[in-house]
Amino acid sequence: MMIKSSIERVARNRFGMPIILALALIMLVVNEASYQHSRSTLMQGITLSDARQQAARTLQALTDAEVAVRAFMLSAQQADLSNYREAINEMEGVQQDAFKRLEELDPKRTVSVVNVRKRIEERTATLNQWVSMTEQGRRMDAQTLAVSDQGRLRYAELRQEFEFVLERAAAIQKTARVSLYDAMMINRLAIHLLVLVAWVALILFMRQLRDNDRRQSEEHQRLATQVALRTTALRNLAGHHVNAREDERGRVARELHDEMGGLLTAMKLDIARLRRVPALPPPALERLASIEQRLTEGIAVKRRIIEHLRPSSLDQLGLIPALEMLCQDAAGRMGIEVEMHLSPVELGKDAELTVYRLVQESLTNVQKYARAHRVWVGLAQEDSTVRVSVRDDGQGFDIDSVPAGHHGLLGMRVRVESHSGQLHVHSEPRQGTLVEAELPAKTVDTPAADSA
Repeated sequence: MMIKSSIERVARNRFGMPIILALALIMLVVNEASYQHSRSTLMQGITLSDARQQAARTLQALTDAEVAVRAFMLSAQQADLSNYREAINEMEGVQQDAFKRLEELDPKRTVSVVNVRKRIEERTATLNQWVSMTEQGRRMDAQTLAVSDQGRLRYAELRQEFEFVLERAAAIQKTARVSLYDAMMINRLAIHLLVLVAWVALILFMRQLRDNDRRQSEEHQRLATQVALRTTALRNLAGHHVNAREDERGRVARELHDEMGGLLTAMKLDIARLRRVPALPPPALERLASIEQRLTEGIAVKRRIIEHLRPSSLDQLGLIPALEMLCQDAAGRMGIEVEMHLSPVELGKDAELTVYRLVQESLTNVQKYARAHRVWVGLAQEDSTVRVSVRDDGQGFDIDSVPAGHHGLLGMRVRVESHSGQLHVHSEPRQGTLVEAELPAKTVDTPAADSA
């Protein structure tokens, strides 16, 4: 639990991931430094082994030279002398390489080769003296010196110096070997720590990704809920505005019908009574006839305004007869054929008014902009969906470039969506226009709701 809580605290801390990455970088640096140290130590060990081998070859070459000298003193043959000179040449080359390696790899000079050099030079000088005495015919003197105690002592001292150098080189090599093992161990630990840090970092990163995904999902869900609520509220508000406008239209239509209609009718009756007054001059009768005609035209205009504000045919006759009258009137105004395909549907009063207004607005747009030769109006119900459409063969338009100030389509959409419906407009230049709406049919409890 403590480890889990610690990991959670690191995951919540915004500096957690940078710290982990810094540790990983440090582990990489340590690993690289350990590798370089291991490589350097290994190369040093190899060089020391080569130096020891060369030192051993130096001693072997010096021994071969002495054996060849002794053989030359005994036999005085030139072959032994040649072997001696070859051994001396080999010994000089090998010792230079060996001592040079030791000096380069031993900067602290823990292994001194000065004494060894001195002993080798002394021994070489002694061997050269034996060769010279033998060549001068003093073989017995040379043999006497070779078997003397002083010669053996100097040779023993030379071997002792060589053994000392080899032992010190072995000690250096052992130290290098231990250092190599330590570097390998450090490298191993660094790799383990790096893997552990990477594993922890991966866990924390995946945890952070899951938390971010969860928060984004929750935020997306919250935004979706807010959008749905706002959409519902806007739809309800749009429906309220549409209903309020229709109510206002109905109120204005009633006032026109009741107030202005009664006033115009009363004026017409008064004029009719005046015409029955005896002894009116003919000019007065003509004037009364003209006024009566204007009143009749005003009453007709009043009726058209009332019908436009609130179609009485829709309330009195029903949706299909009202649409037939609307289409016939539009066909007469435009002088084109309006073909109707109207079937009975189940809609509430408000939805019927929306269908009527949609067809009315579409026919008005056809008259204003379409330059059509024919129009088709359709109304049908499929299962629980009512479809109404108005199509023309006019010049069409680009839906995405409707000029500002034209709100007819927007008004249609608001009306349809206020009843949980959908409006689709399809049009292209010179391809005509199709305005189609889908509305939900009236449910069983709708009449009770309407009556309420």
